[in-house]
Parts: sequence; structure tokens; C-alpha cells
Amino acid sequence: MSPLLLVEDSDPDAEALLRIARRLPLPVPVVRVCDGESALDYLYQRGSYPDAERPVLVLLDMHMPGMSGRDVLTRLKADPNLRPIPVIIFSSSVAAEDVDGAYADGANSYLFKPEIGPQLQATAEALHAFWFKAARLPAPEAQGA
Repeated sequence: MSPLLLVEDSDPDAEALLRIARRLPLPVPVVRVCDGESALDYLYQRGSYPDAERPVLVLLDMHMPGMSGRDVLTRLKADPNLRPIPVIIFSSSVAAEDVDGAYADGANSYLFKPEIGPQLQATAEALHAFWFKAARLPAPEAQGA
């Protein structure tokens, strides 16, 4: 089953999101990678991820050490086989250059990442309601799988 790919370098943020995901009726598993290079390895099924399933959605942190989320987004959207995968930027930055730049680079959505707690829960529930209930995601075949 195609997963949601969580690209998050912060262990506490990732653990909080994974706890919330377990409580939501997500129709897909969540797979976490910790940095941009690992995200590309996963997406291209190389390195530690030769059998990785094509994600149905990518939840991507913007500011990570090494390869930034913006770099990952740019590479993903430049590849015709990966471009159809919806990418949601999930960042604590509200800087106009980050938001505008993410959309200019092809992000499908930009969500503000609140502190761990009730606001994070509400944001995760809104993400779930929109992307897994209201929206229709591309079929894996349309994503080059």
C-alpha cells in the first residue's frame, strides 16, 4: 500500500505526528525519513530503500540540515515521474519568501507547523480531512509506479 512519506528532521515533531497519525483513520501507512537525501533515496528507490513504495503524498519539512526541503521539492517537481506526487510543505516558517518560494517550486500546499499539542492535532486533522477525504489523489499508475 502506498504510504504518506514524512520528511522531518526533528525527532520530537516526527514522533508527535506519528502518534497523531496512529489515532486518525488514515487509509495509508506513514513512512518517515530524517533528511532530504534520504527522501530522494526513498523516492528513487536507492540506497536503503530499494523496495520503497511510491508515496501517495509527501509531507515535507522546509528547513532541514544538509539538503533543504526546498531542494527536495525542486528535484521532485523537476522529475516527470515524481511530479504528480502531491507535496505539502509543513514548516514553522511563515516567512513570505519561504511560502511564496515553495509554491513557485511546485508545492501543492503549505501548512504552518504549530508547536506540539492541540494545535498540531487540529492541523493534522485538517490535513487528513482535506487530503484523504475531500481531495482525490492521483492513482499510483499516474505517478509513474
